[in-house]
Amino acid sequence: MYMQGLNKVVFYISFPLSFIAFIFPIYASSLGVSVVEIGFLYTIFSIVSILIRPIVGNMIDKKGRKKGLIIGVALYALVNILYSIAVDYRYLLIARILQSIAASFLWISIDAAVSDISSKENRAQNFGILDQSQIKGELLGITIAFTILYNNFFENPFSKIFMVYFITSIASLFYAFKSVPETLDYKKDIESGMLKNSKHMRYFLIAMGIISFISSLTAPIYLIYLQQNIASELHLISYLFLPSAILSMFLPRRFGIYADKYGREKVIVIGMLLSAVLQIFVPFVRAYYPFMIIYTLISVVSMFYSPAFSSIIIDFVGENKRGRSYGLYSFASGIGGALGTLVGTYVYENIGNSIVFYLQGSLLVTAIVSIYFIYNKIKSNEVRYNEEVFIHSGGTDYTQQ
Repeated sequence: MYMQGLNKVVFYISFPLSFIAFIFPIYASSLGVSVVEIGFLYTIFSIVSILIRPIVGNMIDKKGRKKGLIIGVALYALVNILYSIAVDYRYLLIARILQSIAASFLWISIDAAVSDISSKENRAQNFGILDQSQIKGELLGITIAFTILYNNFFENPFSKIFMVYFITSIASLFYAFKSVPETLDYKKDIESGMLKNSKHMRYFLIAMGIISFISSLTAPIYLIYLQQNIASELHLISYLFLPSAILSMFLPRRFGIYADKYGREKVIVIGMLLSAVLQIFVPFVRAYYPFMIIYTLISVVSMFYSPAFSSIIIDFVGENKRGRSYGLYSFASGIGGALGTLVGTYVYENIGNSIVFYLQGSLLVTAIVSIYFIYNKIKSNEVRYNEEVFIHSGGTDYTQQ
């Protein structure tokens, strides 16, 4: 029942997300913003996240997930208004700062709430269900946007598009108030995590920061790369994403079930290694339809491991103070994301637009292999720790009680 209400919140608030991600570099460029400034707009998003997300995590552990959810949705509504009236770099800067704050409240609250109501047996599945709701909202939102853009209905189409998104964000806010209960005290039995000490926690946060850094290398330049190398017209670029968008409406939940059943760690390692290899091949594919195929493969691989990745955070840190755990994870990933966008735009503009994909793929392979080695070390330490507890307790396995 809880997932139904949360699905509606996620569905309506997701309308602008793909469109912003898709059109933002071009929209900013049309207002006279340089590539480096676009990179800074991505970076400021991450910097604000670094500062606020640990605070948000602690707050929702004390005040509740629902309050954080409502704050996030309300701020997203304000962001849509700002985008609708933006005329220069200053408006975009303010909108990105508020968008980062909104995202911090919204997604940390959602992640913590899903973990509140989930167990190890269905956690990835529940994240997969929300992924599908998000994709459905994004797909409908971007369809509405491009319908307005392509048919020249209005003199200032971007303003009208974001006003539509403002209306859908109000619908999301309505369901956040009406249909989503508080889950802070939902789960009484707390599962312990794999990280038994602060040293292990530091390893985990460093690993999350590294992965975020690598993943962010191509974020601000991907659409620019497509315009320069694959297709210059927006409608042709939008068709490149269509197959993956259709698949994403039903695959994440199935992949989540698979991860819960066969092991989230294996799914993440296999998925990220496949993603790394595919990223390396991106610069070799310059024809339109072959690129559509490789992009679809990259997207499907991402769908394969994303639900597992979202749920494994709690597997590591445990279910006590779930908001704080996602806040710390977001803090680490925010630092990595900020550095990644800066490095990615610099490499793209000064070294070569193909090099950034080679760099991303090779670094991801190296990182995943290294992190998997550290993970196995932590896991072996956990087994040793449990054996010591068993021995010192006189043969009573308190870890199972």
